[in-house]
Amino acid sequence: GESDSDIPRFRDGGVDAQMFAIWVSPGPQDTGYYKPSMTMIDTFTNQVSRNSAFIAQARTTYEISQVNSGGKLAGILAVEGGHAIENDIEKLKAYYARGARYFTITWNNSTAWATSAQDVQSTTKGLSEFGKQVIRTLDSLGMIIDVAHTGIKTIQDILAITKNPIIDSHCGVYALRNHYRNLNDDQIKSIANGGGVIGVVFHTSFLSTPKATIDTVIRHIDYIKNLVGIDYVAIGSDFDGGITPPVGLEDVSKLPALTLALLKHGYSPADVKKILGGNYLRVFKQICH
Repeated sequence: GESDSDIPRFRDGGVDAQMFAIWVSPGPQDTGYYKPSMTMIDTFTNQVSRNSAFIAQARTTYEISQVNSGGKLAGILAVEGGHAIENDIEKLKAYYARGARYFTITWNNSTAWATSAQDVQSTTKGLSEFGKQVIRTLDSLGMIIDVAHTGIKTIQDILAITKNPIIDSHCGVYALRNHYRNLNDDQIKSIANGGGVIGVVFHTSFLSTPKATIDTVIRHIDYIKNLVGIDYVAIGSDFDGGITPPVGLEDVSKLPALTLALLKHGYSPADVKKILGGNYLRVFKQICH
């Protein structure tokens, strides 16, 4: 299918750093999940070296700024879905060694050690002992914990263990759209209290029905800002995640339209900088040394 992003459109969109999520469908994989994930990382590395005039991999905020000062896009790897580690801490460490800097605890599927938001046990079943070990390992590695797709009780358990801020990389606000993928007020406050960040998704079905616009995205941003303050909101588009984007934000080249709309809506340039990356970079800098 048509993608939502590529190097020319990243440039048109003014994107200077992008997280690239490694995601393997949790269905029955003959080769498991680790091997295809590593193959995807190889593909990323090859793409970066083939397009080295335009993009370079980064692992820290210092590297992001170095890459940007050379006029290039910084690509940072992430791993989406706890099934990718195949119940093995060493595999988690191997992803980190390849440059993955956030780890999404679950996708829509639960693992033996963590429960997803889509699971009927979301509110009652959290982390196993192994799951707690995963969280402690992420803290010791310096890898960001992402709770997009993760169940309510699991998020509570994570917040009780981690010493670091956590993120929800792509979601909406439950009070505006009651979807199991969205965060309720208590969750938003808990993530903000820990110094974390919530990335507002561009997927129409998480934002409103039947259709969404740039104003719908801003309503979700406003809600988080009004509840916990400007420092805890970011954008988490989920472009190329099979989304139905809002009218006016069809792909990454359209991001300047969001900037303009935020400014028109009364956000200051300093606020807009925080939303468009500053807040996320604060967390990234704190955790990924």
